[in-house]
Amino acid sequence: MMSQLPPFLDDLPTKSGVYLMRDEKKQVLYIGKAKNLKIRVKQYYSGHDSREMIPQLLEQVDKVETIITLSEKEALILESSLIKQHKPKYNVLLKDDKSFIGILIREHDDWPMIELVRQKGVLKEKGQFFGPFTSAWKTRELFELLTRNFPLRQCSDNELASRKRPCILHAIKRCMAPCMKLCTKAAYQEQVKGVVRFLKGNTTDLLKNYVDAMEKASLELRFEDALTILKKIQHIEQYIEHQKSPIAQCPDDLDAVGYAYVGN
Repeated sequence: MMSQLPPFLDDLPTKSGVYLMRDEKKQVLYIGKAKNLKIRVKQYYSGHDSREMIPQLLEQVDKVETIITLSEKEALILESSLIKQHKPKYNVLLKDDKSFIGILIREHDDWPMIELVRQKGVLKEKGQFFGPFTSAWKTRELFELLTRNFPLRQCSDNELASRKRPCILHAIKRCMAPCMKLCTKAAYQEQVKGVVRFLKGNTTDLLKNYVDAMEKASLELRFEDALTILKKIQHIEQYIEHQKSPIAQCPDDLDAVGYAYVGN
């Protein structure tokens, strides 16, 4: 049970109808029906719904919209229609109480890393979480893009502390080798910030920074560095274009990235 219930619960109607849970970007997260809308929605916040994904859902809910119907049957029909229209990710995830997949940035570590996370319920790891996503394939594709273009460590904490020489990922420019202190913390943190900006959708500034860095490298005759940056720009632009393609055709059919801080 939450220590403090959201104030909007008091304004919900006590009639039958459909409720839509939205996040701060007005994206529909979950759609449900109820004989009594106020009682049903309050059950989520009072701990009466024990499904493991509920805490993750409530962390992202900013408001709950309601549509009053004349009967429960009408609410059932409307709920089905709205789910088909919006395809809320939590209706998919909660249908079979499936585990979810997302991307976690362990930003509290000395040398933060990004990792794929799949589990049920509230995340136990601390960090900044992006998701959940309904498509594991798309999430892995996104994770591959991130690890290819932001050279953060992918090793465990034990391996980080015990390595005697850089791993193969450093040799192919996919890790800055913090294990060997081959980078400064400031430079490493810039890469972490780049990941966060990308996952929050701020790709314009990120690409501009890359273009500026590429031009600077070229002027300083560091052509290998310039080529590396150019490849990153191309990877990101290709990914963005790939994501844009279906948006114009089916705007309600795609995953939306949500993010939350987990832990202190």
